[in-house]
Amino acid sequence: MVTSVVKAGQAKGRDLILGAPGIATNLQEVLDLAGKGILVFSSEHQLQSSFLFTKNDAGRSFLGKQKAVYTSYVNAFSDDEWAVGSVFRMWTFAMTSIGNVYRYKGYK
Repeated sequence: MVTSVVKAGQAKGRDLILGAPGIATNLQEVLDLAGKGILVFSSEHQLQSSFLFTKNDAGRSFLGKQKAVYTSYVNAFSDDEWAVGSVFRMWTFAMTSIGNVYRYKGYK
């Protein structure tokens, strides 16, 4: 799903890539973080920001199924701090949130 979101964004002219400067700069580092429940994206030119998503334990449902939530963080390239973003109950909503930022900034 992650690669399809990146490819669809690139088809629309977005500069979104997997990884971020200083965190995950190559595919192996991105895969290592993904195995730990962390994904990082960056848009160097258009949004001048990085996006970090973490998968967090949300306990168990009434029927005993494991639940998860996805927390987002945003970082501008000009500073070293991450601002807390939204918390998503579904991974698909977390992934589409980046597209919402592009549309807000006037991109497709």
